[in-house]
Amino acid sequence: METRGCVGNILEVNLTSGEINKEPLDRELCVKYIGGWGVNAKLAYKLIRPGMDAREPEMPLIFGAWLLNGTPSPGSPKSFLTTKDAASGAVVTSVGSMYFGTSLKWAGYDHMIIKGKAEKPVYLKIVDDDIEICDAGDLWGRDITETTDELKRRYGGTSSVACIGPAGEKLVNIAIMFVDYCGTFGRSFASNLGFRKLKAIVIVGTKGIRVAERKRFMKTVNRLASRAMRDPFRQEWTNRGLYSIFHLWNSAGYFTCKNFSEAFPEKDAFEIYGPQHFDRVKQRVVGCPSCIAPDKFFFKFEGGKFNGLKMMVSTPIDPAMSFGMRNGLNDFDSACWMFDQANRLGLDAMTLSALIGLTADLYKRGIITKADTDGLELKPGFDTTRMLLEMTAAKEGFGAILAEGFEEVVKKFGHKEDACQIKGTEPDFDARASLGVEAFTSVVNPRPAHDMPVGGLTVARGREPGFFRKVVSEVGYVPEKAMERVFAEDGFNLGRLTAHYENWATILNCLGVCFRMQNSSLYNLEIASDLFSAATGIEKNSQELLEDAERSYNLYKLLNVREGFDRKYDRFPDKWFEPLRRPDKGEDMILTDYFEKKRLTRKDIEKMLDSYYEEKGWDIKTGLPTPEKLDELGLPGFDS
Repeated sequence: METRGCVGNILEVNLTSGEINKEPLDRELCVKYIGGWGVNAKLAYKLIRPGMDAREPEMPLIFGAWLLNGTPSPGSPKSFLTTKDAASGAVVTSVGSMYFGTSLKWAGYDHMIIKGKAEKPVYLKIVDDDIEICDAGDLWGRDITETTDELKRRYGGTSSVACIGPAGEKLVNIAIMFVDYCGTFGRSFASNLGFRKLKAIVIVGTKGIRVAERKRFMKTVNRLASRAMRDPFRQEWTNRGLYSIFHLWNSAGYFTCKNFSEAFPEKDAFEIYGPQHFDRVKQRVVGCPSCIAPDKFFFKFEGGKFNGLKMMVSTPIDPAMSFGMRNGLNDFDSACWMFDQANRLGLDAMTLSALIGLTADLYKRGIITKADTDGLELKPGFDTTRMLLEMTAAKEGFGAILAEGFEEVVKKFGHKEDACQIKGTEPDFDARASLGVEAFTSVVNPRPAHDMPVGGLTVARGREPGFFRKVVSEVGYVPEKAMERVFAEDGFNLGRLTAHYENWATILNCLGVCFRMQNSSLYNLEIASDLFSAATGIEKNSQELLEDAERSYNLYKLLNVREGFDRKYDRFPDKWFEPLRRPDKGEDMILTDYFEKKRLTRKDIEKMLDSYYEEKGWDIKTGLPTPEKLDELGLPGFDS
């Protein structure tokens, strides 16, 4: 294929037969679906039959590395994995980081489709054109760090390694696939690889990538880089990454405990988990390729109970939020050790800690008893959490229930209203702290509890209505004719704003741009269309790019419509309609609109959803794309 910016190849691997083929990438996919995320959706629609089981040999694992991967465009490392999620039954696209996408592309492939099931453990080696399904008998059973260490020893430090741990091998539903130690293809795909006996994928790419109009492309890239270097917050990002928002999240009430019923005491949160502890263990910053403000970190612990512990973290506040606050470890070092153990075993630490919090709550209330737990007392603390972590990874005892995820816990013990989950996964953002696009997208996204936090637009309350109209106008993703429907003098219509915000997030996904603020804030619609045009040689204006993004998102929605996901699944957790207690503040937090003008009921939320579906051009009753919308987007004949 002549189009530049992509290399024009899809790698196809069959683990059953051992066949490896290279197929051309259809140029039309670039024209209609922009890149990685969108092209993955198109390939998935063709390859995933409605009703297919997540764990059957013909269920494809579709990897995508597109459009800006492998170029110097700032903050563009994202790669994608699309397949069916065993825990929820949804067709899900998860986002990877670190060097996987760049390596795949530099090896000569935009996308990779893996099917089949090996008879014994294997790993896939891709060294440019040297591709081989290799024996992984000596790697099976090893943890994430050991596996990555060994494959990097064999293939060099510049290789990218995506692998699963023992939990994925045991087909744990909440097992996670790691990339280069700390990136992930989250949040529950490791069992899909474990079923296939595919331990890892290691890639070395040396070919590089060529763009169509180099001077034009680099002119825009240099402008973005200069702007990034002038960012007054850049140094804070490279010093503390997402720990720089600790004070904001602490005061806002995002740090919760007691099964999402209470905000962790603000003073205690700072004393036990504050930035001073992060500063004590931080050794160096780690970044993805092309990141101009890296924010992943290598920790080393010196002295104390965990002397000598070394670990890498992508989101450094996660250990404190998960095992620390949710599970009552009440010690920064212990929380980090537990988080590292989960990572090594290949478990999703955030979901596991939420499940432990839920079951501990049910145990305290007598709903779960020692008869259910084989005599284990589910009480907060280090020892209980460690036992449950190990049991879940091994899929043994009570851990075998946790290993299946929220749906299994609710099915076995009831009390669905106590499970703070959306389509089987706990949300990252609590709408009681701030009901904005981040919380709302986690409800309406086809992927379970998947927020799309581009730049942290509404993470914190306190911004004036005029701020949002100004920012959105500068980025350009709300068409002028829709501005009056979306914005008013005293605020915005959240449902309608989200409908357009998702299109912008989809463009960044298709281009491979990271959502974190230091990266995504550099881009707007004009820059995105200019980079696409300069990279590919396919000239697109801003409006055309928005239409392509809308087409890609509608197709992604259709993938899950075929699996039975309609409006009834776009549901706020019951927990969000309960007060979030703040005993240290002497007040409760309740669900309100962003500007805290009105307490919201379930009926109010349904009206917000009506506005969202209407702005999308979808059927309000069902929440599904209409035939008219599909015709408008050039998707006729797609069965909705």
